[in-house]
Amino acid sequence: MAIEVKGVRFSYGKKEILKGVDVRINKGKLTGILGPNGCGKSTLLKNILGYLKKSQGEIILGGSELGEYTQKELARTVALVPQKSSLMSPMKVEEFVLMGRLPHLVSSWQGYSREDREISEKFMEEMDIGRFKERGALSLSGGEFQRVLLARALTQDPDILLLDEPTSAMDLNHAVELMVKVRKLVREKGLTSVAVIHDLNLASMFCDELVLMVGGKAKYVGTPKEVLTEEILKEVYNLKSKVITDDDGNPYVIPLV
Repeated sequence: MAIEVKGVRFSYGKKEILKGVDVRINKGKLTGILGPNGCGKSTLLKNILGYLKKSQGEIILGGSELGEYTQKELARTVALVPQKSSLMSPMKVEEFVLMGRLPHLVSSWQGYSREDREISEKFMEEMDIGRFKERGALSLSGGEFQRVLLARALTQDPDILLLDEPTSAMDLNHAVELMVKVRKLVREKGLTSVAVIHDLNLASMFCDELVLMVGGKAKYVGTPKEVLTEEILKEVYNLKSKVITDDDGNPYVIPLV
């Protein structure tokens, strides 16, 4: 299910954040959203999810405009792994992950089925959090809880997976492990996945395509090799750098001082 963003604008009050974003996110690809702070990366994700309402333009999911989806249909179609969760209650990990099945319940009083619990168990094991299922979700480390958030999102069985800085609370080794899992799931399930990422080299390692946002617009779109050039990085980040490539042609950014 592809995502098409056409001329999307969004403002917080009088401050315009998205200034006519045009981009297509392809099915079966992991697309990274990059850019300086304040350029609208997370705001774009929240507009795709329907959390925020665009003031102009179109967001088309699988051929249908976002506004044509009911809230329940959208929850079955799109899942978000947030940078942080607003969870305050002492909920067990197992219960928290099961919440991903809520959009699939026939009614709120129905309760979870055996299939719901089996799906939840499957993704807890895939994310290596099965051993934590009886623990309170709030007792976990930042990296562990991020895997819980991903397991809950996958339990929704979405076509589109959005990730807002999924590795920000992780050490490098855990960040790499998580991105390996995400890329594997995207390819195996044919998901359309969009991840806001600050680490340029992680984005290069794992993303099929990159969208580099500048001033509320998607200014550069392409493969990591096309987007992560010394000239573009100097223009966008005012960063003097050396870009080298590995044996597979993936670019890596070395900042110069």
